[in-house]
Amino acid sequence: MHIPVLKDEVIEGLNPKGSENFVDGTFHMGGHSELILKRTKGKVLGIEIDEDVFKEAKKKFEKNERVISVNYSYVNIDKIVKDYNFKDVDGILLDVGMSSWHIDESKRGFSYLKDEPLNMLFRKEGTTAEEIVNTYSKDELERIFKEYGEEKKARKIAEAILKARKEKPIKTTFELINVVKKAVLAKSFDPIQRIFQAIRIEANKELENIREVLPKALDVLKGGGRLAVISFHSGEDRIVKEFIKNNKEKLEIVNKKPITPKREEIAENPRSRSAKLRVVIKK
Repeated sequence: MHIPVLKDEVIEGLNPKGSENFVDGTFHMGGHSELILKRTKGKVLGIEIDEDVFKEAKKKFEKNERVISVNYSYVNIDKIVKDYNFKDVDGILLDVGMSSWHIDESKRGFSYLKDEPLNMLFRKEGTTAEEIVNTYSKDELERIFKEYGEEKKARKIAEAILKARKEKPIKTTFELINVVKKAVLAKSFDPIQRIFQAIRIEANKELENIREVLPKALDVLKGGGRLAVISFHSGEDRIVKEFIKNNKEKLEIVNKKPITPKREEIAENPRSRSAKLRVVIKK
């Protein structure tokens, strides 16, 4: 199950009340949306890109008439709101991290602790992790390892992957891990974690999607509406921060510095430790 992060902070930031309507752009299993629904008599439009997660979420909320569930990417938020005639959007939440379900149950290679096929896609179509590892050039691999994984030994790892795949294609998580370990003599999972993160971000075009959705989200919001974004990667947070800076005449900043999880939350859910929340109000 996906554990929603920064629950109290999100609710405080969005401040749902009365009959206000909200868009949960990353619905997952509806954890944040449940909290929003408790505090408003309005509706929630839940957007979930992953078909398998969507099926479970839809089943969970099928008897709730105040929830509209849509299996699509939040990049299309403007089109979805229009198609479903979802008017007067008082708040939008974007929790752009992957869900715990993807790591623990999807069997798509998101976890470096399990031997699974290299897929890493949130959706059915797209360029899989296996295709990236086995077809990208050395320069392309080095770029994503540096840019998305902030890996200092990106070139060495890229060279090792090219050498290994000449002998046979790299098809599973453990096969990739063995290549990375040998390349940098890794004694911890740190470099492996960074490489997995980089490949996942590239496969799902995660940073490009954030850049694309933010201006659309601002357009969809009504005046006085609130936008809350939870990011987990420094590149994601930079994009959000830059967007706010470039639109300061249209936005009121609720928190100048990103809100991070309290010590108690990190102890309960270690995966929340890198979460950062930024909240703005549309003028």
